[in-house]
Formats: sequence, C-alpha cells, structure tokens
Amino acid sequence: MPAVLHYVDLTLPELQALDDTKTIFLLSVSPIEAHGPHLPVGTDVFIAQELQRRYVEQLTAKYPDYQLVLLPDLYCGSDALPVAGSLSVRGTALEAIILDYAKGLAKQGFKYLFLADNHGGPRHQMALYRASRRAWRRWRFSVISPFNLVFRYMVQHDTEFLEATGLVPGSCGDDADAHAGTNETSLLLAVDPAQVADQASIPASLPPAPKGLASLVYRLGTLFGKTDWGKDLRHLANTLAWVSEENMLPYMGDPAKATAAAGEAMLNARVDVAMELFAQALSGQLGPVGLGKPMLYWLSWLVRLPED
Repeated sequence: MPAVLHYVDLTLPELQALDDTKTIFLLSVSPIEAHGPHLPVGTDVFIAQELQRRYVEQLTAKYPDYQLVLLPDLYCGSDALPVAGSLSVRGTALEAIILDYAKGLAKQGFKYLFLADNHGGPRHQMALYRASRRAWRRWRFSVISPFNLVFRYMVQHDTEFLEATGLVPGSCGDDADAHAGTNETSLLLAVDPAQVADQASIPASLPPAPKGLASLVYRLGTLFGKTDWGKDLRHLANTLAWVSEENMLPYMGDPAKATAAAGEAMLNARVDVAMELFAQALSGQLGPVGLGKPMLYWLSWLVRLPED
C-alpha cells in the first residue's frame, strides 16, 4: 500500500487488512475564525493542514513500517473569537466528535489518532484534553494533541521552546501576541504568503489592562505565584480583558513585525514537540497524563457549561 492513505478512499476489506498496531490516523481540526483585517478566516485551518503535512513527512521518514491514514479535515473548534466571521461549536460538541472518532477507530482495533491543531481557545483545548483522557481510560486508545502542550510553552515562555524558535516574549503567541499578531501572521507567511494582506499597514494591538472580573482573576493569579494555577489565572485574566473590551480589535499583537523566517522557526519547533509526543505514544510510554496539561486544565469542567 502507499505510505499515506485517505480513510474515505478505502474499502472495508482494505481497512480490515491494515495492521492495527502499526497504523497511525491523522486528523486536522481547527475552527473557522476571524483573524484581523489581514488574515483569512481559515488561518487556523491552513496552519493546521501544513502541520499535518509536516507530521506525515517526518513520520514517514522515522517509521517506514507504519501505515499513515488521513481522516477528512474537521473545520470546527470551540471558543472562536466572538466576532463576525467566526464559526464556533460548543466544547461539548467538539469533545463528543473527537471521542466518537476515537471510539470508532478503537473498536476496529486501532491504537493512535494524532491531531494537527492551531487554536488556543480555552474550551477548545479542554475539549481535546478531555476526549484524549476518556479515550485512554475506556479503550487504551491514544489521542495526541501536541498544540495543547505547545500553547502552554508559548504563553508561559518556556525557555527551551523559545530558544528553539529564536522568538521572544511579545512575538511568540503569548498573551501580548495572542491572536493574528506577529506569531500567527509569521506562520501564515511561511505556509502561504499569498493569503496574507499587507500586514505592514496594520497597527499593533496592545493588550488592555484587566478591569472588573478580569482584574479580580488577575489578582487571584498573583496570589498563586509561579504555580500552574497562578500562570493559568493570569492568562485567563488577560484573555477576559481583551475579549470583553468594548471596542475589541479582532487581533492581538503586532502583525507588522511578522516574517516568514519566524513562522518557519515556529513550525519547526512545533513539529519537534509533536514528534517527541508521537514517539512516546508509539513506544507505549504515553497516556493522557504524559500529554502535557493544557492551559486551565483544572477548569476543564467549564466545557460542560452553556456557551450562549
């Protein structure tokens, strides 16, 4: 068989002929979401698709005896920016879709589903995390979502990760560069520069000071210092401050500073993280606990709350 197959092209006998212990399924899952005036609403989708392409390239080279199977892309995600142009699904819906996909594959005897993703919405990441934990507990099936760990590295300025990218705080997808700023614009310049409008003319969007509830959450975060709770609460406060701003701009950061070289460095670093997680999963050393907990993982119950 070819090194890479498409699930929808396979007949039932062809599926049944696959070695269930040496078949890796890959799924690109990201929402359609507004990304400022200079990037398309498919930005997360396009970046996730490029990441998946690179995953396939690396996996094919590293594991030539494994069969790779691509599932159809899912153009959906939770907590898309609440502005015109964004299409968001409930966190419970996303969790159910991923869990049901995992169930369908696990019941056929398969072991692995690797996700390509580029969305940092809290309930989006929590939904993927919850689905991965439930799939492991029920069927010992591995759902690996590298961006949950990568996003924490970005927001919390992980030293090794920033060294690998050559990026600095304020341009690495952290709170000051949270959406369609330097980092994401750089990523799309590396993936498909024709999709980027004249970012040099876009003024920087600076994070507002937390007010009201956001200020309370931020102060609470300072009480927990450098713990996960403290870091996560400060991140949540900064996010709340931005999305609750009366005249919120649909981007955060400085797109004018974006370069294709910076995007390429970020893509390479993200693929390296993914390959480490995939290697651990394939060796049987990685359950959900080893995935790296996403931001606000301890608030994963929020996925169950109404989002209207």
